[in-house]
Amino acid sequence: MRIAVIGLVALSAMAWAAPDLNEDFAVLKEAVAGNDAPKIKEMAAQVSKGSRAIITKGDETAEVIEFAKGADEYSEYALSIAAAKGADAKTTIEFTELLLAQNNKSKHVDTAATYYLAALAKEGAAKQLAGAQKILAGRPENEDALDMAARTAGGGGAAFGSRLVAVMQKKAKPEGIADADWAKKKEAMLADGYYFSAMAPCAGQRWKECDAAFKAGDPYFKGQPSMQGTSLFYQGLANYNLAKVLQDKSRLQTALKYSEQSAAIAGPMQTQASNNVAVMKKELGVR
Repeated sequence: MRIAVIGLVALSAMAWAAPDLNEDFAVLKEAVAGNDAPKIKEMAAQVSKGSRAIITKGDETAEVIEFAKGADEYSEYALSIAAAKGADAKTTIEFTELLLAQNNKSKHVDTAATYYLAALAKEGAAKQLAGAQKILAGRPENEDALDMAARTAGGGGAAFGSRLVAVMQKKAKPEGIADADWAKKKEAMLADGYYFSAMAPCAGQRWKECDAAFKAGDPYFKGQPSMQGTSLFYQGLANYNLAKVLQDKSRLQTALKYSEQSAAIAGPMQTQASNNVAVMKKELGVR
């Protein structure tokens, strides 16, 4: 929002350049300030249409074209703010989809994305996945959409998980977010990314990949018992199967260690981990 205000000052200084567009632009600014959703919807479309007409025609001065580009972007900002401040899920969905239709590559999509995906929760996982894919079509590195796709894409979630890890490893902290909040979000996103990307090799019984994938995510699973218990379970199972192939007793002992740790954590894998512990102890001849 700070960036938008700075841009607004610059645009106001060029208001003389396109008086007709500026009149619509002024009305849109007032609508944003008053959180007037119906007026924002009307004027954002009008400002964008007028701006693009000037840009496409291309026979105005550089100052006029610069003003038109800024006004067009401001219309995107207005839609994103209306989506974020939506009084209900329907409003949030409507304004985000208006923004996506106007310019799905707009940086302001990132402002609306979190609210949009949360609003779609009431409509089910399929709608959330479809919404995430709409965002990713124009903003392929949007972490909220990648995370939602990883969660809801079923067997295809591993690919989105891998993309999420790659994005979060290099992404800089966005302006306006506190360092602590960004660190917390980044750790949570990396945990999800590693978790869902590890599921494919485990389900495919590619045990060496399965073990390595969950091991890479271990630092991010701390404090999340369900993920941690599942990670340890699959590391135990992977090492058990690798021990069988390689006839490696030390790897079987490693499998037992992971399985015991998983069995100690309440969660979806606890019972099976306990059963695996009994099998491994029997094979190792220990109690």
